[in-house]
Amino acid sequence: MSDDIKKQLAQAKKNYQNKDYEGAKDLYETLYNQKPESFTIWDKRFYSWALYQLYVKNPDDETSLLEAVDMITELVAQEDHSQKDGVCAYTMSVMKLLDYLYKKHDYANLLIWADNLNPDFLSTKTSKFTTNDGREVTTASNKEKYYNWTSKSYQEVEDYDMCLEVSKKALEELTSFTNNSDVWFKWRIARSLREIGEYGEAIEYLKDIYKTKKDWFIRWELAENYFFEGDHEKSLEYAVSAALSHGDSDKKIKLYSLLEDLLEDDDPEIALKHSYLIYSIRLHNEWGIDEELEEKIESAGLDTQNTEYWKIEKELKGYWKDLKFKHQQPNYGIISRIFPHGKTGFVKRDDGESFFFNGFEFKGDPNKYRENVKVSFYLEEGYDRKKNEVKMNAVNIVDL
Repeated sequence: MSDDIKKQLAQAKKNYQNKDYEGAKDLYETLYNQKPESFTIWDKRFYSWALYQLYVKNPDDETSLLEAVDMITELVAQEDHSQKDGVCAYTMSVMKLLDYLYKKHDYANLLIWADNLNPDFLSTKTSKFTTNDGREVTTASNKEKYYNWTSKSYQEVEDYDMCLEVSKKALEELTSFTNNSDVWFKWRIARSLREIGEYGEAIEYLKDIYKTKKDWFIRWELAENYFFEGDHEKSLEYAVSAALSHGDSDKKIKLYSLLEDLLEDDDPEIALKHSYLIYSIRLHNEWGIDEELEEKIESAGLDTQNTEYWKIEKELKGYWKDLKFKHQQPNYGIISRIFPHGKTGFVKRDDGESFFFNGFEFKGDPNKYRENVKVSFYLEEGYDRKKNEVKMNAVNIVDL
């Protein structure tokens, strides 16, 4: 190596150390194009960090970001941070790019770039920070982020075999999870199993999720899998529970369609009302309506201009409630406690036994959502995460 190149490389390094990243990059770029063999590992690392500072750390141009990460992965290799902490321009740059592509929903390209990382080398260290309102937040490790991004991407591109493989590997290899990511890995496994026709196994994963996550769409997916498995009684049980659960009506169209299919033979009139509910929701949101549905509503002599879907839904709620609780008598008692945040509390039955409830289960007059109000309620299995045990919770609470 000539003395002149040595001096220029030393100057490029000095530029970087003085935070003249543009000057460092220009000099490194010129020298690398001319004499790449003159670069030591340290020259390549400083060149990589200059590119990172300019185009990767706070990207504002996709082309520059892609070109910079491509160059960085040519200059340096991924370092193994599985056992010790450290900074690596390669890892940080590819992770930044994956984050960018994930937020852009560019799942196909994310998977291409994810192949540049060895997940076994990624750190499992989480970090914590305190928000302005005093909450302590834990952020995911690089390894958790990698598995989350790739499993989600495989699901989105409908490569269900790979989604299964990556999601299961995440559950095996990660020892801690943030933001309930373990639940989401299980959910993606269940979704993938459903897509490949493994309904029984999908149900087992969903039932495990259902212990701690009672969202309507988990109940709906249980209903779907039971339906495909041929167990229509179980499917109906979870479907009406999902319909009664808190959630936006316009997101429940597939659920209402499933209920229509389940009720078509035994109660065609109620099944038709579910079709009408779907029609009204689509009309209200100015979504397209297929000819078959339109003809069905017209043939039944129903108002084809009705956009007040909530009125139809209200009529159906009584039916859903009767189906859900047909094997259970109502319980009576009082709201004994509402926690300060107002989102949860306890009801005490007339015999003195208390049951936990979520605030959205109160279906009565909002002005009567307070302690010592007399109520009727039903019971449903819940899960006490702290005690790791199944308990009965109060649901469908109505003031008397």
